[in-house]
Amino acid sequence: MTKNRVKVGIVGCGFITQNTHIPALRKCRNAEIVALCDSNEELARKVAQKFGIGKYYTHFDEMLEKERLDVVDICTPINTHAPLAIQAMNAGCHVLMEKPMALTASEANEVVTVSRKTHMKCCVIHNMLFLPTVLRMKSIVNEGTIGDLVRVEIKQCSPPQDFPPVADPTHWYHKLPGGIFGDNLPHPIYLMREFLGDVEPLAVYTSKVGSLEHLPVDEVQILLKGNRGLGTIISSCNWSSLWTIDILGTKMNVHGNLNNSYVIIYGGKTKAGKGIPTLYARENLNRALQILVSTLSAGIKLAMGKHTGHPILISKFIESVQNNKEPPVTAEHGRDVVRVWEKVINQVNAMRAKGDTNKRVI
Repeated sequence: MTKNRVKVGIVGCGFITQNTHIPALRKCRNAEIVALCDSNEELARKVAQKFGIGKYYTHFDEMLEKERLDVVDICTPINTHAPLAIQAMNAGCHVLMEKPMALTASEANEVVTVSRKTHMKCCVIHNMLFLPTVLRMKSIVNEGTIGDLVRVEIKQCSPPQDFPPVADPTHWYHKLPGGIFGDNLPHPIYLMREFLGDVEPLAVYTSKVGSLEHLPVDEVQILLKGNRGLGTIISSCNWSSLWTIDILGTKMNVHGNLNNSYVIIYGGKTKAGKGIPTLYARENLNRALQILVSTLSAGIKLAMGKHTGHPILISKFIESVQNNKEPPVTAEHGRDVVRVWEKVINQVNAMRAKGDTNKRVI
């Protein structure tokens, strides 16, 4: 397409639209939000007024018909992602969509097929791939600092005190396949794929630890095998808020804290029995220094508005539309994540239904 500004229509006017997508798109000089759409007319009107967006609609068909859109940004509940994306691409619009891109691998494959058939780009919001912390960890691994990658461990927790939807039994998250984990697990799965390549789940464990009655399962552990090693994902609603990645290598290890935006490299050779306390003291000082440097760097990125993944990914997608390049996260990538996610969620659903909090081998 030409270098004119990319005209964007957003469908879904909820929290993620107001707090992430609209601010990110408004930072893109080459993008213009021309319309909003939501089945809740009052919400659509209020959001349009709040952000000074000229038009709003309550029917997606009408927005597609009346607006000459280049891009449709889909920020609706998960069960609508694939149908809306297919409709938008068939109408001649490129698509930006929240994760996961579909409820099933079959649906995701249909989105990929339509994208190829229509030559419309489809980009999935795997925003954490573009966090400065994750980009730094990827660079460390690619440089060979840790030696051969052996294992990746990801821990994620969304406790009710920090994430109110967990405690709200009426929230639509709890109606998803897998409940709250239906929304949480795509993130660690696509992060695992970034470091291990294609992954397959080997086993799923579930637990019921907390007291919230509407959560029959509140902790999930997944063992995966990837092209480049093994991986473990632990997703919980019980601990204090946490988002960490540990990558274990034959020479060194690297730890990333995604909440606090720091990366530390640790481990390495020690001479057993020779000055071990001194070596440990040096290791502690080294870690403290790395945390300090990472924290300062994160503060600078925060001031520059570059501390989260959404703005970077969305900007790259707008550029890909203008320059006819591959999106930063392709539909094929999104489909591969859904394939793994669906296998895991099917096991979680089975255990939720039976009240079974034991291991299931896939």
